[in-house]
Amino acid sequence: MLRNLSEYNIKFEGLKQGIHFFEFTVDNAFFEEFDSFEFEKSTINVELEFKKQSTMLVLMFTFAGSITVPCDRCLDDVEVDVDGEQKLVVKFGNEEYDQTDEILILPIHEYELNVAKYIYEFINVNLPQKRIHFEGLCNQEVIDELEKIEQKNEIDDDPRWSSLKDINLNKNK
Repeated sequence: MLRNLSEYNIKFEGLKQGIHFFEFTVDNAFFEEFDSFEFEKSTINVELEFKKQSTMLVLMFTFAGSITVPCDRCLDDVEVDVDGEQKLVVKFGNEEYDQTDEILILPIHEYELNVAKYIYEFINVNLPQKRIHFEGLCNQEVIDELEKIEQKNEIDDDPRWSSLKDINLNKNK
């Protein structure tokens, strides 16, 4: 169990059947519990619709907020929006089952569920692949320096590979 994430425990044993709502706010301290230190600043609101049925639990996570990370292009901080919806079905049983991303099997004797791990995973899955500034907002000095380095590398090709330039890859001649 994660050290400081007990506030994400949901004791479902005492809940009546039906729909219950929970709200959480995720910040850098939350991510640090998972040894994730890539975010400069994060604020994400998570709403959880928790539906208790007689044989299973259905959890619908809805989250929206932003994170500040280094830009993939210029390394200056960029604020990136993150939002999404994820569903998790919790069933009870003792049988072996290859769990999927959407179905979790809990032993019959369990009475609570810590949802922190699922919030962490769902947020990470919904982060954009490219974390960059909008066009024209990157640090132009850094972009210029990178272009100079790239041009220099093109000019200073490694002579060990120069003879490979003459190889003809078309074998149908």
